[in-house]
Amino acid sequence: MRVTLSIPDSVARSFQASVPPRLRSQLVTRLIEKELVRRNDDLAAACQSANRDAKLEKENLAWQAFDDWVPEE
Repeated sequence: MRVTLSIPDSVARSFQASVPPRLRSQLVTRLIEKELVRRNDDLAAACQSANRDAKLEKENLAWQAFDDWVPEE
């Protein structure tokens, strides 16, 4: 798959000067994968923290107990 990205000219010039053409896609892919793992780890940590929050758990239970049944017409 091809993806078009916009980056500042100075970064693009530095990238082109520092990374050989045949290694550019590999480097960008590796950096994106690393960032996605980091973001996923951050999200997992936030979820685990929320799951340990007793006040939030009590509020969730209250919402789950709410009967929002609407009769069909």
